[in-house]
Amino acid sequence: MPAFWLGLLIQMLFVHALGWFPVAGRVDGGLRFVCPLDQVTGFFLLDALLTGNFTALRDAFMHIVLPALTLAAYPIGLITRMTRAAMLEVLSQDYIRTARAYGLSEARIHARLALRNAIGPTLTVIGLTLAFLLTGAFYVEVIYNWPGLGSFTVRSFLNLDYPAILGMTLYGAAGYVLVNLVVDLVQAVIDPRIRVG
Repeated sequence: MPAFWLGLLIQMLFVHALGWFPVAGRVDGGLRFVCPLDQVTGFFLLDALLTGNFTALRDAFMHIVLPALTLAAYPIGLITRMTRAAMLEVLSQDYIRTARAYGLSEARIHARLALRNAIGPTLTVIGLTLAFLLTGAFYVEVIYNWPGLGSFTVRSFLNLDYPAILGMTLYGAAGYVLVNLVVDLVQAVIDPRIRVG
């Protein structure tokens, strides 16, 4: 399901039908009058926590739940399915049967032997998904009226701001390259078969 459609469905359910969460924005408009937030880092949750402003912390948390849920829904399903498939493949190997014959506990077999050997493909999917989230949050930002790089990029496209468009393109490309490099390094640490001489 596309993120923009899921975001609209989540808004209809949790905002309009149940009334549990606010519809959009980073914080309520009246928060600056009731309990103003001192900006330290620019991240509202972190700023509220650092300054001890728990009213603003609760408000910022309530505003971030639905966008985070919308962005995380697809990657969680994909990573779960990938991990399950890799674990099922590894659990059918001969060395797992041998470990069971030696009397190792199922928890130890799963944690130490199976997961360590199955995590390689899953890490690749996590890295690609993270890189996608860096560049694919445009629709979610628009639906939830969340100021971010996606909104900035859309405004740049509409205003034909070529330096900003090129900057965001380079940012996306660098993000993909950096995330893939980190994934390769983590895989080399976790899986000794990948290490280079």
